[in-house]
Amino acid sequence: MGQLILCRTPRAQVPYYIESGQVNIYSLEELMYYVQSARFVTRDDFMNAVFIDWIGQELQLPELAVLLRAKLDGESGLKDFFLPLEAANGYLTTSELQILNVQLQKYDHMSGLEAKKLYADQFMHQHQYVRAIHAYRRLLNDPEVIKKQGHVAGDIWSNLGCAYARLQDFAEAVDCFSRGYLLNHRIETLQEAVDAACLSGKQQLLERLSERFAANAPQITAERTHMEQLLAQTRAAGADTFQGQQLLQWMNEYRSRCEG
Repeated sequence: MGQLILCRTPRAQVPYYIESGQVNIYSLEELMYYVQSARFVTRDDFMNAVFIDWIGQELQLPELAVLLRAKLDGESGLKDFFLPLEAANGYLTTSELQILNVQLQKYDHMSGLEAKKLYADQFMHQHQYVRAIHAYRRLLNDPEVIKKQGHVAGDIWSNLGCAYARLQDFAEAVDCFSRGYLLNHRIETLQEAVDAACLSGKQQLLERLSERFAANAPQITAERTHMEQLLAQTRAAGADTFQGQQLLQWMNEYRSRCEG
């Protein structure tokens, strides 16, 4: 997990795999560390018979498993489900537990769409861009997203463009940013499409953008000029770092959309 964690409870021989986080845990302390630091926690990862059996058998905590199974059979949310787990070990401080419980309660009150988007977003934060692409595309086919369209779907398309850009698939990125702009009408999204087209080095991508968004010709020309000047300055300086800087800028803008 990247850090040394002192375990006061039994350590499993066989780990529990957290699907959404793609990580194995071996103890309650590691579980609490993961839940505290994760950007998103899903009910499906923990509120299931496999996890409860792991607690009872691998961690040899059958009484705790009984408590969890009772909550699984009821109407408990994540916050209520985690209370026995929190009480069974002293990894987190009182103030940390209070913060965690507020976050778990927030997850309980999220809409299905919000939860699905957070699930996709976390792959971007983990730099797992291929998984992020699959998650965003599933989200775009979600009936709730199709029904809403507008800025919700547009921002998802824009995030998808960021993922393709991080993989340097600029043609796909241009297409995603373009689709996003048609829905969210954010000039920043159109500028991202122009930037990706410039970074691709393919003149036809810029020409298609100009044709598709002829009404935005002044903005496209201005952004294209800006990008071409920056690229020329970078090449003149003998450095090949601008592309990475632009990708970093997209990631910062992406994070702002996710956290906003």
